[in-house]
Amino acid sequence: MVSVTKKSRMSIQGFEFDWLGVDEVGCVALFSTAGAGYVPEPVFTDTQALEGAIDAVLALPKSTEATFAPIIRADLINTWQLVAERGLYAYDCDPNGGPYELVAAPTVPSRIEQLPPAVASVAGSVRCGFRFEANPIVKSGMLPP
Repeated sequence: MVSVTKKSRMSIQGFEFDWLGVDEVGCVALFSTAGAGYVPEPVFTDTQALEGAIDAVLALPKSTEATFAPIIRADLINTWQLVAERGLYAYDCDPNGGPYELVAAPTVPSRIEQLPPAVASVAGSVRCGFRFEANPIVKSGMLPP
């Protein structure tokens, strides 16, 4: 029998952790904590489903272009660009905490109802009360508890 350890706020401190959320118009974003970013409590409900949802996004075919994305070393996977090319916004946090900053954006954003049900279910558990396209900086106070 395999034991599954549920992730918690304490267990992710200091480690990169990605999570999904949806904005007020149904667009979806990937948030990368850089080891210090705020994570809303609903994300911890089922972190195994979250990992599966992110894998499902990355398995989708490219559906659009990234309007911008960071340039990273060639030997690393540019997850932010990959999700933007699948219609999601991508935010990253500073490793010392602080706000999330938009690091990649899709030319044509995907709406939550266009994504696989497993992705929609996970992303829909975190409802952000703002529009990703209008907020290149997201402070923790803007995110749900």
